Amino acid sequence: MAQTLLEKALVLIEQGENSAVEFKDSAVRKESLAKEIVAFSNSFGGSILIGVDDEGNILGLTQEQQNKIEEWVMNVARNNVIPAISPQLSLLDIDGQSICLIEVEKGKNKPYQTNDNMYLVRVGSTNRSATQLELMRLFQQSGFFHY
Repeated sequence: MAQTLLEKALVLIEQGENSAVEFKDSAVRKESLAKEIVAFSNSFGGSILIGVDDEGNILGLTQEQQNKIEEWVMNVARNNVIPAISPQLSLLDIDGQSICLIEVEKGKNKPYQTNDNMYLVRVGSTNRSATQLELMRLFQQSGFFHY
């Protein structure tokens, strides 16, 4: 039986942050979100849950944030990530708290960078600047050059 998005989110929260899951509270800044999107796109993809703290506590989003989150996330993915991407976004209700689930696919147009020229990869539950070798592999995967 297919897992619903709500069930998926609950499992992700229960498992905690890892190489494919990142939690962000509702005050996340666009630069921080862009770094997560870039790192997931350059790696194997992943899920970002906004409205959840680092310990997995569901803090939720305000009504105003809920009204603006889709446009805000899509603007970050378009204006702060190079090349731009279109992640999947869902608003979910968990025990009366609204959270945002952003699903970022493994990028097809690697390498991705933030608009301030940061190439990031996901290492465990953290983001790291890509090493020279990692960056060369990302460019090679893109077909920009062959080794």
